[in-house]
Amino acid sequence: MRAPPGYSSVNADGCEEIWELHKAIYGLKQASNAFWNAIHSHLIEKGFESILGDPCLFRRVALDGSVILVCTYIDDVTYAVSSQEAADSFLSELRERFVIDEGEGKPIEWLLGMAVSQDLAAGTVHMHMELAITKLALGILTSEEIVKSRSVRYPMLAQPLSRETENLVPKDQFDYLSVIGSLLHITNCVRPDVAASVGVLSRFSNSPGAMHVRACKRVVMYLYNTRRYGITYRRADEHKSVPLMYAGAQHPLSNGANLLQVFADSDYAGDETRRSTMGTVTMMNGGPISWSSVLGKTVATSTCEAEVNAAVYAAKDALHVSRMLADLGYANGGKPLQIAEDNSACIAQANSGLRHVRNAKHYEVKLRFLQQLVVDKDVEFVYCPTDLQLADIFTKPLDEAKFVYFRDQLVSEAKS
Repeated sequence: MRAPPGYSSVNADGCEEIWELHKAIYGLKQASNAFWNAIHSHLIEKGFESILGDPCLFRRVALDGSVILVCTYIDDVTYAVSSQEAADSFLSELRERFVIDEGEGKPIEWLLGMAVSQDLAAGTVHMHMELAITKLALGILTSEEIVKSRSVRYPMLAQPLSRETENLVPKDQFDYLSVIGSLLHITNCVRPDVAASVGVLSRFSNSPGAMHVRACKRVVMYLYNTRRYGITYRRADEHKSVPLMYAGAQHPLSNGANLLQVFADSDYAGDETRRSTMGTVTMMNGGPISWSSVLGKTVATSTCEAEVNAAVYAAKDALHVSRMLADLGYANGGKPLQIAEDNSACIAQANSGLRHVRNAKHYEVKLRFLQQLVVDKDVEFVYCPTDLQLADIFTKPLDEAKFVYFRDQLVSEAKS
C-alpha cells in the first residue's frame, strides 16, 4: 500500500516506496479472511467444532449437556445458548482474544438488515425487513405510487415480459441493476413470496425497458404494502417431531414424524427461451428455511422431465440441510425426507427402482440419482395436489387469490 495522508516514505533516490502490510486493514478484501482465521482458531481452541455443511457454524457441548451454537458472518457473531450463565461464559472466552463492548451480547433485535422479534414464552421468532423495504420504496417510488401501493396485493401480473435489444432506460433515470440487487437481498433474507417475480425481472438486467421498470416498481409497491410481513418460526410440539405448520394447523402431508418437509415444482417452458422455472422450498418449524426459484439451464421436452429437474434440485438442497442438522444433533430419526410432488409421472419414475426408463433416456442420469436416493431410503416422494403445492408460488406469477393463499403459508405479518 502507499503511505496514508500525512506520511511519506521514499528511498535514497527520492522515489516513493510501497509498503508491505503485515496485518489486514478493515475494508480490504483480505480482512474478512484474516478475521475468519482468527475467530476460527480461537473457537476451535475453546472446544467448538466447525460444522461440515457450513464452516461458519460452530457447536460445542458442555459437560452438563448444554449446547452452544455460534454462527459467524465476517465480523458479526450470533450465538444461541440455553442460559444466561452460558452466555456470560461464552462472551468471557471471546474477550480473551477480541475487543467486545459491555453492551454487546444481548438478544438480537437487528441482524444484517433484518428486524428480529423473539417471544420465548410463546416460542416464536419473527424476522422482517420493514426498514429496508421502506427505504427502497421511498427512494424509487413517487408519492402517487406510494399511495397506489395500498391496492397492490400481489407482486407481478401474469402477462409475459418481452426482451429488448438494447438498454432503453438510462441509469440516471432508473438504476435497474441496483434495484434488482436490493430486491434479491430482501428476497433471499425474509421474503420468499417474491422470489419468482424478482427472478423473472433479473433476466432483463442487461437491457431493461419501460415495461420492466413498471414491473419492477410493482414488486416494490407490493413489498411496501406488505412491509411488515416476514418469516415466523415456532417452537416444536413436545409430543411430535416438529410438524409443519400450515395455515395455523398441520399440513395434510405432514404426519408429525419428519423434521423437514420439502416441496418441488416446475412450470413447463414458461420462459421465452422455452426453458422451465424450477421452484423448491424446505419447511421447518412452521416456516421456510431454504427456497429457490431458478430458470433451468436446459430445455425440458416434457412436464415430467421438468419436474424431475426440480426434484433433483430440491433433493440436493434438502439432503444438505438434513445432514447439517444431523451434525448439530437434530437428526430426522432415520426416516426418509419427504419430497412433495404434484406430477404422478415424476413420482412413478423415481419410485421405479434402479432401472432404465426408456422414455427418460435423455435425462437418465438425473433420474438415476433420484432412484438411488429412494432405494437407499434417503428420500421418499409423496403426491401433493397442485392446490397444496407450496412450491407453485416459486415457478411463475400467480393470480391474486392463489398467490395470497400460498403467501400466507410462507410469511406472516409482524405483531404490533
